[in-house]
Amino acid sequence: MRELSHDKDDKLFDEIVEHEDKVFGEGSVGKWNIKPFAKYGKVFAVLKKGKNNYTGENCGENRDDRKLDGLEGDNVKEEFISEELISVIEVLRGFDMSTAYLYGVSTVPEYERQGHAGKLLAYVMDYLIRHDISTVELTVGIDNEAAKNLYKKAGFVIAEKLENEYGENIDRYLMKYSAY
Repeated sequence: MRELSHDKDDKLFDEIVEHEDKVFGEGSVGKWNIKPFAKYGKVFAVLKKGKNNYTGENCGENRDDRKLDGLEGDNVKEEFISEELISVIEVLRGFDMSTAYLYGVSTVPEYERQGHAGKLLAYVMDYLIRHDISTVELTVGIDNEAAKNLYKKAGFVIAEKLENEYGENIDRYLMKYSAY
């Protein structure tokens, strides 16, 4: 789990956009917005780490893949480690500085229902509270029971129904968490 950097995580941003395009459609964070979200807001992710899949093209003709076998932690140089997206949350901070908005919370389908989003949400909520955020808001689809249950478990409550929030007949619930 980590915060993504606007200037170091381009590959992961591409993965996030591709994933969210499938999950949220036109409501996705989008290619042009993900980097500003990371720079002026926050983007947190659960990532699966592994060894890169090397080819002669990216490692040279004389590479020795055996040098990576059995290496872990600090013994493996950063360029030899790959990261695969599992879950992501994008956060915006309000102008009043005590409110944050969770723009997107999602998990890659093959990792759904394994607790990743819940753990990431707990991590993000702890981060926000430590940074003096007392209110956190998000919207969720009226029929998205799994997401509503996830948010309720984290302390969110349904504050109001937002009619036509994303267009004609696309209603959402506004859910809020308050530290007080």
